[in-house]
Amino acid sequence: MNRAERIKKLDELKETKKPYKQDDIIYRGEKKLMPVYEIPLELLIYNKYNGRILSMTKSYERQFRTLNPENFEDKALIEKFLWDSKENRNRTTLRDLRDWGQKRVGIVTRDGIVIDGNRRASLLNKISTEDSLNPMYFKAIILDDTLDDNPKEIMRLETSYQMGEDEKLDYNPIEKYLKCKDLIAVGFKPSEIATMMSEKESRIKEWLSIMDLMDSYLDDLGYSGIYTRLDKREGQFVDLNKYLNKYNNGTSLTDWPYKETDISDLKAIAFDYIRAEYEGKEFRSIALPSKKDSFFCKKDVWEAFRDEHFDQIDPINDAEPTVEELKEKNPGSDLSAILKVRDLNWKDRALPQLKKNLDTSQRDLDNVNEANQPLELLKRVQSTLSKVNTGIPAFYKDHQVANMISNIKQKINQLETIIQKHSN
Repeated sequence: MNRAERIKKLDELKETKKPYKQDDIIYRGEKKLMPVYEIPLELLIYNKYNGRILSMTKSYERQFRTLNPENFEDKALIEKFLWDSKENRNRTTLRDLRDWGQKRVGIVTRDGIVIDGNRRASLLNKISTEDSLNPMYFKAIILDDTLDDNPKEIMRLETSYQMGEDEKLDYNPIEKYLKCKDLIAVGFKPSEIATMMSEKESRIKEWLSIMDLMDSYLDDLGYSGIYTRLDKREGQFVDLNKYLNKYNNGTSLTDWPYKETDISDLKAIAFDYIRAEYEGKEFRSIALPSKKDSFFCKKDVWEAFRDEHFDQIDPINDAEPTVEELKEKNPGSDLSAILKVRDLNWKDRALPQLKKNLDTSQRDLDNVNEANQPLELLKRVQSTLSKVNTGIPAFYKDHQVANMISNIKQKINQLETIIQKHSN
């Protein structure tokens, strides 16, 4: 059924059918009591840019083609996105719909596009197919406007219902950032978006900044627009965005006059740890603006960490097949799945080096912080030396080991000389 036919059918339904009930809606800046109708499912079209599945839809369209929800194949794909977005929640809602029917009404445009209720409509379609129930109905308010008639106002309404305080916790984390980006692109101001999402304007600006950082990460990897590759990485981006903003604005927490190129190095290294899905305290140690808890804030620790990182990770990055090579090797395949495998293979090779360098630098940072506690440091040295296995060839045949022992001897002699000097 095309758009003109849907408009005709929905207009007839409003004229000839008794409303199921009345329900409140805030539209065009005012609260209205509007009739709710039982709409045959065949008259509805999914909103492919629904906030629940925005990352999946955009990733798919970036790789293949623009989705047309009126097309049967694309409709099925959108239903799959909706199901996969929260499979456990969907199973629960599916049982509830079978047992009790639709409890919360939806909102559709005059031409049948579902503005609020895409997930429920998709589950009702699933029940209709699996249980051979036809016709089946979706209870919803029918707006007087089509999407084309008033796109900004409908986007405002959609965002308020989908991403408002009661709903946004049910969405995958990345979706709110993409929604903010899209709303800015069509002319909404951060203050307006804040009202729609029941958030403070400062939070919306923060989300937009994080979205820019996420886009930069994807661009650096050659994954532009493949937003599914951000899954399970939100927390690291939130932290990194705060750190970079702090350093870009200047801070007295570092013991050296870092430059813009140093911040670029920090960002590139952090991206590698994000790719490896490092999180928590260990990730924060890289860049947290802190005089005691950050590699970047201590010049000597940072430079050793940075140089070792690039020495170890650059060869791994250079050996990777490029995204273009993978596309040529797998024409027509789902790029998101291919890139997921690429990231996992990279992680297998890079993670041991990332962990080793981070652990070494953490020990260096601890030593710097305890510089004024010589006894504690020397106890640590003694403990470390006592654990060296001297019975293996790696100890007595490696010239580097012999050189290191010689250097340690020299340092010990220097320390003894200092003690003797102050004892006299």
